[in-house]
Amino acid sequence: MIYDRIDFHNVEELVSSKRGFALNRLPGDVRKQLNEGARTNASYHCSGVELRFRIRSGEVDLYMRTEDATEALPALIYYGSFQGGWEYSARAIGVKMSRIHIRPAQNLPVLQRITEEKGLLYRPEMVRVLLPYSKCVYVGIEGDIEPPHPGDAPERVCLSYGSSITHGSLALGAQQSYASRIARALGCDHINLGLAGCCHLEESMAQYLCSRKDWDVCTVEMGINMLGSFSEEEFEKRVRRFVEIMQADSRPVFTTSLFAYAYEDSQEKGAAFRRIVKAETEGKLPFIDGLELLDNPAMVAEDLVHPSLEAHEQIAQRWSRFIQDRLSL
Repeated sequence: MIYDRIDFHNVEELVSSKRGFALNRLPGDVRKQLNEGARTNASYHCSGVELRFRIRSGEVDLYMRTEDATEALPALIYYGSFQGGWEYSARAIGVKMSRIHIRPAQNLPVLQRITEEKGLLYRPEMVRVLLPYSKCVYVGIEGDIEPPHPGDAPERVCLSYGSSITHGSLALGAQQSYASRIARALGCDHINLGLAGCCHLEESMAQYLCSRKDWDVCTVEMGINMLGSFSEEEFEKRVRRFVEIMQADSRPVFTTSLFAYAYEDSQEKGAAFRRIVKAETEGKLPFIDGLELLDNPAMVAEDLVHPSLEAHEQIAQRWSRFIQDRLSL
């Protein structure tokens, strides 16, 4: 989405308010068909959202704020595939309007040469402001900028759907999530549609994913958000219908089930959910069990659910190898 000469990557709707524009990763007509948490909360969380533009001359001031943070959260600044230098690598976004000052890349000829020699995914002429895991509001921008040029980002795109784990919770930065790492391993740009606490495998969500023509490969993580509030029978019905819709799309879709978690009283039901996903995807969509990607509870965080930063790296390495073995990218 282009607005104010900025490519709001991974944003489908700018929701206007007195404070600015909230950034939503799903269009309004799709949100209305999902569960309440996805409609009103999770789809507004901005991990995976990037503000992309080129600086034509001078320096830039970007104005942002968050809506649900008591502390300032970091927005990361990249020049193409390169993280900004130590003075320009991150800026804080707080509840009060925050100014993010950005200068052009200082060593652009060298960055351009390295990008060409190493086949990096993003052109260094393009500034990428990676937003934090929070509800963020865009206020405005000052400076001589223009939208990215064709070729500034990869043409091929990997889309990820799943829980807060997919969305990057505890990855300590969107670029470190397993989903983002997989996209880079595949040489793809990334669209993240993880919905924290709200990945309920609605039929309308599957239809929406298939209706999008901007992705080439898709990963789907199923189960953890439905463990507490769905019966095995209802979960099975939803998985079956979701898989049926995704299978009808000609593009490759890769699936997994619950990763290792440490809640003792739900392990039996979690095992049943894993069996259901395996059974419903068999012969239909490529499937790798979540325990093949992460089976070590010592790599789960203190909340007993979310994989640690190291676990995100392991999941990405194992799942990307699984995908690469089955694709010609």
